[in-house]
Amino acid sequence: MRSHYLTKSLVAIVAAAFLVTFSSCDLQEKPLQEEAAYVAEDVISDYAFEDADDLAGLAMLSDAATAGGRVSGEPRVITINDPRCNCDNLVVTITMDPESTPEHPIGTIVIDFGDGCTGPLGNVRKGKIIVNFNGRRFLPGSYITTTFDGYSINDIALEGIRTLTNISESTENFPAFEIQLEGGKATWPDGTIATREHCFVREWQRASNPINDQLVVSQCADREVAASGTNRRGRAYTMVIVEPLVYKRGCPIAVSGIKEFTDVTSGKVITVDYGDGDCDRTVTITFNGQSRTFEVDRRG
Repeated sequence: MRSHYLTKSLVAIVAAAFLVTFSSCDLQEKPLQEEAAYVAEDVISDYAFEDADDLAGLAMLSDAATAGGRVSGEPRVITINDPRCNCDNLVVTITMDPESTPEHPIGTIVIDFGDGCTGPLGNVRKGKIIVNFNGRRFLPGSYITTTFDGYSINDIALEGIRTLTNISESTENFPAFEIQLEGGKATWPDGTIATREHCFVREWQRASNPINDQLVVSQCADREVAASGTNRRGRAYTMVIVEPLVYKRGCPIAVSGIKEFTDVTSGKVITVDYGDGDCDRTVTITFNGQSRTFEVDRRG
């Protein structure tokens, strides 16, 4: 299971008002505006699912039963220690499965934001995130599935099944997780819909000093693409990770790595390069031999 690490780094990709712009240019006047919008939409969709996944991970860390501690068959209210959950109407409950044991805990956590919970950065979450866990957290072979019941963030409604499996060879290795999203769907307030399925491998490379930790994301070895789906304009796409994406603590987006998007209908290929390791907010988009560097603007 992931740690609180992502709350401080990856989730900061598009914090606050949950908007992504490219402040280095006016998209109505400059080249590659369509390609930039394509990438911005991917960042938003990815953030929405990552944010829900991160909350699921924090919920797992909030109760000892998920690691084989106290087991009770009765539902219990628990607390998630995170600013996004500081709402009076938020209710988080955990229920252990009758077959759960300390050696192999099984249960369900429901994070219910009710009619709306506004986080410290202005993001409004509504509805329920449902977390089903099987196995002791952090141990190889354990997994959790995350689903949604009327859940939205800033009125972008999410659907789908997200499964995170610990694929580490042993506890001596860097923790590694396979992350699959099936039937992913994001519905915007204007009724437009983006669909998404993906399979990533995330390795948490821990350092002697936690400030130097980093996450390395690649696509699943048995998949030809890392992600596929349709954008809000109904165009089908695929995405591959050409070079692993590296995220460092405190950096708003990946510091290095390359993604490649392909428009299935037209064959258009868009390359997104996150740079050479600098902790900044810039990406370089290349299409048809033309490149332009944009800045991902986190609005607060």
